[in-house]
Amino acid sequence: MGGGLAAQRCCETLRALGHDGPITIAGAEGTEPYDRPPLSKAGLADASADPRFRPREWYASHGVELRLGAAAVRLRPGARTVELAGGERLRYDDLLIATGSRPVLLPALAGFANVQALRALADARRLRVALSAGAAVTVIGGGLIGLEVASSARRLGAPVTVVEAASLPLGGLLGPEVGLRLAAWHREDGADLRLGAALASARGGRGEAAERRIEEVVLADGSRIATDHVVVAVGVRPESGWLEGSGLDPRAIDTGEGGRTALPHVFAAGDVTGSGHWEAAARQGAAAARALLGLPPAPPAPASFWSDQLGLRLQCVGAPAGARPTIAADAEGRSFEAVYRRAGRTSAVLLAGRSAADLRAARRLLTPEPQLERSAA
Repeated sequence: MGGGLAAQRCCETLRALGHDGPITIAGAEGTEPYDRPPLSKAGLADASADPRFRPREWYASHGVELRLGAAAVRLRPGARTVELAGGERLRYDDLLIATGSRPVLLPALAGFANVQALRALADARRLRVALSAGAAVTVIGGGLIGLEVASSARRLGAPVTVVEAASLPLGGLLGPEVGLRLAAWHREDGADLRLGAALASARGGRGEAAERRIEEVVLADGSRIATDHVVVAVGVRPESGWLEGSGLDPRAIDTGEGGRTALPHVFAAGDVTGSGHWEAAARQGAAAARALLGLPPAPPAPASFWSDQLGLRLQCVGAPAGARPTIAADAEGRSFEAVYRRAGRTSAVLLAGRSAADLRAARRLLTPEPQLERSAA
């Protein structure tokens, strides 16, 4: 269940490894599986961009049945069935739960027509319309998605304000040294960053269609931000409420090797497990395919993620949180390398504007060395 990256990689891997049995992808959205990262980047600027992983013909030629607009509402593991929103029940021999995540919304902003998250293709289209109309945008949240949206909106000439509760953007993840650089660069780019700022309320009125529309965002210190459109980017939660009563904890699906869950013939991968990043979802989907076929797991790889903002690609390999970086910066421009160390060992490398060769070197540095078997003495 689920039509995102983890499900797509699982299907591709199954076919690549020779599985010739029937495969069904059932997803709640009405389009073929697509890539989400472009939604906050190039997808906002280019209405013609096609984020689908594969064209519709690929699924037919690879024997993959697509069930689009088919949201799961209940898992019945005893009967090996998934109940869909329309009442239909899909039977499975083996099931991959890959229903992704849903955005966290804020009660203070509920009920306003010009407030949205950015998680689905429809969200990107809606935001693109607002930006093309010259809307002044307020982004609530200065994490990866929030900063990417701010950068993309500035590329389109839109006035942008970012409201972030922490003292620095991404400071908790990448450290204050990197957070300071990012804050300075976004301000140089024209974004208004309100850091250490908590949302208190919103003020608005009725628009032409008698819809409630936010006109001002009010912060805890009393300051007000005039706005035409608000994007909420304060995180996501696993889309797993439909698993209530199945025997799996819908708050956090516990998985073992290859995505195995506590239920026989049921696997899970991607954001629904709390993984949170593109690379993790891709690897987990492929790992689940190997487990489904009874194959050993692929060699482990370090965690990684990337972000495109300000015309710059940030690429991180490893686990930077909680470690202090040593930064080697280019004397001119914005290129730098940050090496994070914990307990005397390199725990992560962050690259900004660096080459593919630098990324390969970082991966080698963080990739565990294979364990050699020792012969008995």
